[in-house]
Amino acid sequence: MPHLVENIGSTARDFCMLERNILSHLKLALLLSLLSSSLLLHARLVPGNEPRSTGSNVPLASVEYATAMAAIAGGVWEYYSGYNDLRQTRAFLSGVRPHLIIMGAVTCVVFGTTIVLLVQGG
Repeated sequence: MPHLVENIGSTARDFCMLERNILSHLKLALLLSLLSSSLLLHARLVPGNEPRSTGSNVPLASVEYATAMAAIAGGVWEYYSGYNDLRQTRAFLSGVRPHLIIMGAVTCVVFGTTIVLLVQGG
C-alpha cells in the first residue's frame, strides 16, 4: 500500500529534485557506457588515415562500464535515501556520504580516462 505524503511547502519540488537527480545519474551512466562501447570498437570522432592501433582497450572499457554501473548505484542510493527522508519529513539537502564517495570515484575515473586517451592520441 502506498504511503501518502502531504504536499506541504516544498514537498512536490523536493520530489521533482530527487527524480531529476536520478535521471541525471542515468544520463551519466549512458554516456559512460557509450564511451565504453566506443573504446571497444576503436571509434574516433575524426576519421583519419592513421593505422588502427593493435593495443586492446578492453581494460579501459571495462573500467568505464563499471563506472557507469557505479553511477547508477550512486543515483539509486541518493534517490532512496532522499525519498526516505522525504517520507519521514526530515531535511535531506545535505549529501549522503556513500553517494559522495561513489561520485568522487566516478569523477576520478573520468579524469583518468581523459588523460589516458590524450596520451594515446598524441
